[in-house]
Amino acid sequence: MQKYIISFLLLSMCLLLQAQSLAELQQEVEQNNPSLLALWQAYLAAQERIPQVGQLPQPELGVSAFALPVEPRLGPQQLRIGASQSFPWFGTLAQQKAVAATQSQRLQAQISIQRQELYFQLDQAYLDLYQLEEERRIKAQQLDLLAAREQLALAKIEGGKGSAADVLRIQLRQEELRQQLLILEQSQAIPQAAINQLRHKSAEQEVQLSDTLSFAIIPWTKDSLVQRLERMHPRLRDHALEQQMVLQQLQLNEMQNKPSFGVGVDYIAVAERELATISDNGRDILQFRASVKVPIYRKAYQARKREQELQLQRIQQQTSATQDQFATIIEQAYTQYATARLEFDLYERQIELTQSLLSILGSSYTASGSGMDELLAYEQSLIDYQQQQLSAIVKSHRAKQQLQSLLY
Repeated sequence: MQKYIISFLLLSMCLLLQAQSLAELQQEVEQNNPSLLALWQAYLAAQERIPQVGQLPQPELGVSAFALPVEPRLGPQQLRIGASQSFPWFGTLAQQKAVAATQSQRLQAQISIQRQELYFQLDQAYLDLYQLEEERRIKAQQLDLLAAREQLALAKIEGGKGSAADVLRIQLRQEELRQQLLILEQSQAIPQAAINQLRHKSAEQEVQLSDTLSFAIIPWTKDSLVQRLERMHPRLRDHALEQQMVLQQLQLNEMQNKPSFGVGVDYIAVAERELATISDNGRDILQFRASVKVPIYRKAYQARKREQELQLQRIQQQTSATQDQFATIIEQAYTQYATARLEFDLYERQIELTQSLLSILGSSYTASGSGMDELLAYEQSLIDYQQQQLSAIVKSHRAKQQLQSLLY
């Protein structure tokens, strides 16, 4: 058994050299996660759209030849070359650029939202893995203690004060713990795969943690947290940007329902009239044009306006729903944290009392060779209390991470 424990500890020491903190894993997620990188590429693409929508429509060039030439007084028309340029209503191009810029800002906010969600998923998987590793450590320590108990029970038998039943009880407990260690080891594959998926690694790649967690400390009050949320949270910022974009689209819709203009010039090549001595015979023609496109049909404009007004109402409702959701998360997290504190304090007292009792029972067994079953029962209670205290520590960190996720 000692060989088993020594091997486990040596393996743990070797793996510690490659251990990673939560901050290091978060950095890997930000650098490697495909969904986050895809959003970043979408943002860069949106940036390229801004100069596109701020550009005038392309000028139109045309060339035409006369199959049946028109023959005015100065001679037959042979070729027409024309160019025209259209212009939207004043300020329309700048407004289109403003809408595109706000769309790209929304993508920035969505990158922050996605990063926040990925970090939160990572935090939860990290705590799952941490709890499993700590449970393995607790049970490995108990195996080490049982090995010492087994040696003591065998010595008592040799001295004529012990019982073979005590040795069997210890061995049964050892086998049970070994099996639990194997189950815990298998269970680690689930949070490990989740962490690797978030950082775009193979699911089987080993994840070693370097943090040692004590009971979490929450540095924010509820009021300060709500104030920071209103200023910082990317989801609320996304709602505000969407509202801004719809208002800009309303203005753009108004501008697009104004007249647009066009100017153009035509050059017509004219051949000389044969057998004619008229003045300016064969003189070419230069013609200037101007046009106005009048928006007479207004159904589409009115429908777009109603649509955008309804969109504004939707955004207001979504903002209220998000604020309500945040308020619920804050309340639940603080309640979970308070419960974890009560559990932690309770199990800390239980652990202290149980350790004192085990010291007395251990001394009694050493002296008399009796009471092994009671000793093993309280050692199991000690393991249970340690695991429950570990759960309270993890619960406190889950509550803190729930609040922290609102502030990324």
